[in-house]
Amino acid sequence: MLSTRTRPSPPPRPRGWLTAATATAALALLLAARPQLLGLAPKDEALAIQLGIFVLAVVLGGVAIRAFTSRVFAHLQGSSLYAWRPVVTWCLYLILILGVLSALQINLTGLLAAGAVVGVVVGVAAQTSLGSVFAGIVLLLARPFVVGNFVHIRTYLFGGIEYQGVVTHVGVVYTSVDLGGRLVRIPNSGVLMAALTVTNLPLQLDIEVQLPARARLAELSLAISKALNLSPRESVQLRPVQLQVSDQSQLLCHLQVRCRRPVEVADVMEVISTSSAAPGPPEAQPGVS
Repeated sequence: MLSTRTRPSPPPRPRGWLTAATATAALALLLAARPQLLGLAPKDEALAIQLGIFVLAVVLGGVAIRAFTSRVFAHLQGSSLYAWRPVVTWCLYLILILGVLSALQINLTGLLAAGAVVGVVVGVAAQTSLGSVFAGIVLLLARPFVVGNFVHIRTYLFGGIEYQGVVTHVGVVYTSVDLGGRLVRIPNSGVLMAALTVTNLPLQLDIEVQLPARARLAELSLAISKALNLSPRESVQLRPVQLQVSDQSQLLCHLQVRCRRPVEVADVMEVISTSSAAPGPPEAQPGVS
């Protein structure tokens, strides 16, 4: 008994450069033949012919723009640049309409004046949104961070709140940050004006520990790194904060561990207790005069 295997159909390919080139060439031929078309038509039908040429030119230009953007952004799907496809598309549509009107020898003075007034009104009404859009453009060009970076953001918005997490998306208006399972979208204008700390390694542990005053911080940091089996790019930072003087002097330290794997606090505290229980150097005895 013969069994037939059906091959899976290949995914549809995006419109290529051929479609964009064909539509562009047809648009150029249409605009070049406009004087001849108007000369052949009766004078009372010149307005209808002009309107038909305008509609056909916009359709051909729209086909070229859609094919062009589909081809350009086909390889950017899933990246932060893909979110800019609508902005690029609408900008090209605007350029197309203005170019066609200019090619048809239509006076654009009144249209540009009205557009300037409308642009001022819309700009004032949507100042915050437009500020985030332009801030997104600056972030895209400057690239202070990319998707996958671990960032610490201190922004003036919402009373100076601090955010720290992994950047998951940089969009047109918002930047998305994963705060340990909680997704937060921060306006790009706030991110641009914020103080940033960028690293490729997330902060897995950030605690304060009390150590004996005689503890050697460099040796203890090395012992924690070996116990957690950290790579050279991963780090352990142990900084002294305050010396508490009492019957048994204690040193308050700030401990930070940056690595790619989650860290158990119990494992770190076990290393600290073991290292602290180890005999240290003999204390200096006062001399006898």
